[in-house]
Amino acid sequence: MPRKELSFFIASNYSPNSLRFSLPLWVARLLGVIAGLLALLVVTSLVMTLAGAYRLSRLSYLESRNRQLEGEFTKVVSLRRQLARVEEQSRKMATMLGIERTPAAVNWDSVPLDSHALPEWLKGKVWGTELAPKLLPVEYYAVSQRANEGHAAIDLAAADGASVRATADGVVEQRGEDRQYGRFLLLKHGQGYESYYGHLQDWNVDKGDSVLAGQTIAWVGTTGMSTAPHLHFEIRKDGRRIDPAGVLKF
Repeated sequence: MPRKELSFFIASNYSPNSLRFSLPLWVARLLGVIAGLLALLVVTSLVMTLAGAYRLSRLSYLESRNRQLEGEFTKVVSLRRQLARVEEQSRKMATMLGIERTPAAVNWDSVPLDSHALPEWLKGKVWGTELAPKLLPVEYYAVSQRANEGHAAIDLAAADGASVRATADGVVEQRGEDRQYGRFLLLKHGQGYESYYGHLQDWNVDKGDSVLAGQTIAWVGTTGMSTAPHLHFEIRKDGRRIDPAGVLKF
């Protein structure tokens, strides 16, 4: 049986001589397998090299980002410390000035809720009769803070949900929510007077409504910067805050 082999001829255009060599078929197949394995090894090495380069660049980015985040975290910690110092200084300053952000707790167990009763002198009067503040905004209360240089209002600690009454005939000028005073109402009266009610739990009048003196317009709450139920009450004259105790008797 003749041996199977592959023959290769190499000829030149400039010479009649040619080179011939033969390889057994099994050797040619073996060389083909080896060449395929080498090609696969080269491709695999190239892929692994590219993947390693990508991971290395990714690692470098993550290390850079980590250093950046560490720097930002250090700044945040520093800012928190500065804020704590500012809040402590603010608290000390408020204590020195006698300004308390929230009233002291009051025990209301022995005090009945607002009876909604109106004074005799208000009954039967039509709107527009009492245009200047004459009525206290809550019936049962304790003065937790009076007006001073930094607090042009009076704080009245009252039971949570107690009725807040219009201090005079007027119109609802504003109704909204404030970061410091929470839900609030601003009433416009006559003779240049306005009244402001803050930290309300809720209200039952809207902007533009006409209200009578003694009418329930809202309820005492603890919205805004407050930790105990109370009413922040202001009286304004010609757009300027004045001491409510100079107009009403608390």
